[in-house]
Amino acid sequence: MLKLLQRWLRGGPHPGREALQAWCESTGWALRGIRDEPGFVIETRPGELAGRIEWGPSHRHYLGAHELRLRGDLPMPTAMHAVVMPKALMDTVESELFAQAVGRVRTRIDDTLPEEVRWLAVSPRLSGALMGELKADYAAASSHVPWLAHWMQGPLGEALAARAKLPAGDAPPFALVAHRGHLTLRVAMPDPDVAGVHAAMQLFEVALEQARLSPPPQDELEDDGG
Repeated sequence: MLKLLQRWLRGGPHPGREALQAWCESTGWALRGIRDEPGFVIETRPGELAGRIEWGPSHRHYLGAHELRLRGDLPMPTAMHAVVMPKALMDTVESELFAQAVGRVRTRIDDTLPEEVRWLAVSPRLSGALMGELKADYAAASSHVPWLAHWMQGPLGEALAARAKLPAGDAPPFALVAHRGHLTLRVAMPDPDVAGVHAAMQLFEVALEQARLSPPPQDELEDDGG
C-alpha cells in the first residue's frame, strides 16, 4: 500500500500531488494508498467530515479515467433515489442511453449500466420551474420529485449556482447521487490537487447537510417497512 502511494506521488512532474500530501499532513489528516490500485484515501479527523474521500480509477465512464469519490450516510428509504448532474453531462448520458436502447432494440434496461444512468429512463426530471435559476446549468431526476425539489433549495442550490459561475477548469463534471442510505459525490479529476479536493469537499458537505434536513417522504418510509 505504501509503495502504491509512493508510486502515485512520484508518477511524473505533478506538483499538485506533493501539495496535496502536505495539505493533508498540515491538517492532521492521513493520505493512504489503496491496495492493488493507483489511488488514495484521505482519512480526516473525527467530526470534520461525515464521510469517506477516495481518488482513483473512475467507476463511471462518463467522468473519464479518474474520479474523486466522497460518500456519507444518509437516512432515506432504500427504494428512493435522486441524481444531480451538470445539464450538459446529463443530456449526454441520456442520449447515450437512448442510442444504446434503439441501436440494440432493447426491451429492458441494461442492468450493467450504472444505477443513476438507468434511473434516467424511468424517473422524471425536476422541471425548469422547480429548478429556478439552476435550470440552465444543471439537471436532476428522482423517484420522488418533492424531496428532490426540497433538497435542491437553500444552501445546496446556492452552492451549485456559485459553481456554475466558475471557469470550466475549476468546476469539472460531477454526479451527486442519493440512494440506499448513502450520498455519493463523484467528480471527474484526472490529477487531484488541493483546490479540486477542497472544492469537492465543500460541495459534498453542503449537499449532505441539506439532504439530512430534507424530510424523507412518509409514504415511501411506510413501504420500506420503516
